[in-house]
Amino acid sequence: MKFSNVLAFLACLWCCLIPGVTFAEDLDEGLVFIVAADMRKAATGEFSLACEAIRDVGRGSFMISPGDLDSDPPSAARDMLDAVLGEDYPWYPVLGNHDPESPSTMTYLREYGATVPNIVNRGPEGSETTTYSFDWANTHFVVLNQYYDGVKDWGLEGALVPELMEWLAADLEATAKEHIFVFGHEPLLPMPDMDNGRIRHQGDSLDEDPETAFAFHQLLRKYSVDAYFCGHTHNTSTAKINGLWQLDPGHSRGREEASYADQMYAAIGRAIEEGRERGEGEANSLKQLYRDDAYHIDRWFKYLGLAGQPITQTLAQFYTEYGSDPEARERYFEAQIKGRGHTRSSFFRVIVDGDRIEVEIYRDDAHGGPYTLRETVTLN
Repeated sequence: MKFSNVLAFLACLWCCLIPGVTFAEDLDEGLVFIVAADMRKAATGEFSLACEAIRDVGRGSFMISPGDLDSDPPSAARDMLDAVLGEDYPWYPVLGNHDPESPSTMTYLREYGATVPNIVNRGPEGSETTTYSFDWANTHFVVLNQYYDGVKDWGLEGALVPELMEWLAADLEATAKEHIFVFGHEPLLPMPDMDNGRIRHQGDSLDEDPETAFAFHQLLRKYSVDAYFCGHTHNTSTAKINGLWQLDPGHSRGREEASYADQMYAAIGRAIEEGRERGEGEANSLKQLYRDDAYHIDRWFKYLGLAGQPITQTLAQFYTEYGSDPEARERYFEAQIKGRGHTRSSFFRVIVDGDRIEVEIYRDDAHGGPYTLRETVTLN
């Protein structure tokens, strides 16, 4: 046997013996993992599109999901990973603010958290299966349950209680790994989406308690944490906050919301049909529609770029155009995205190669269409 073949055989054997290493990706380009969050009900549907894109670009060694995994059934995200990425694909879920709202989700996440591989350290008493750390290759990963209240693991308000902070400090002190990543659901400070600038959950994330958030930030800096990954906002962002990278993958649920243009078109159609049954003309029907639902129509107008125009004439013109122009649907949906109504479905592919860390950002077209590489961020 040639010496090169011997080396290849030994490398393959090494990968098989050590969990968490995949030969094709980890040895060729360093450790590779995926971060995707906030799929919730989409875990039974459009999350499949993200999974297929992840499969196509390279699934890496595992996925971490920074919260809001509540779905029916609670296993839906894991089921989708099994179907698209393989039953052997490791997945590390992080508790989000919606997960404690569902007892069945909490039961599932507790039981699942007891089975995840490569665990180094279990969380404080009351949060042993929803807070933990694990090692993979040259990297230490910490998963935090920010809804742990110091006694039980399902408090409904996000916080960093002293018991959690003490556990985190001890865990970070103990690791000797070259790189460290910490994961939680809520951002230190909500950042705007990279495409449309939308901001959500400002003032009710970790920034709701600035002193504790600052202490958390300083603790991560003290132990040279490479990045803090979060979710919660549905906005995709990367930001270096006073020396600490905060990385938010946004949501991976396909369409975040239904099309406002579709909703407006349907509402106008119903109003006109009901008006005809009463013997009313279209103009009166549209006036009545606005009187009945001025709030939503004003919101639609704002996000579709129609604000400041006469109500009745604009409703009629929109209805005619949307029903007859094949390009109108696309045009108004793009206007909605620019008007901060939606953010694109996204995921991160993180590559750790020696001392170099790159974050590839993949986003769809906001219509549930194909994912493309939008940007690569190098952490420094």
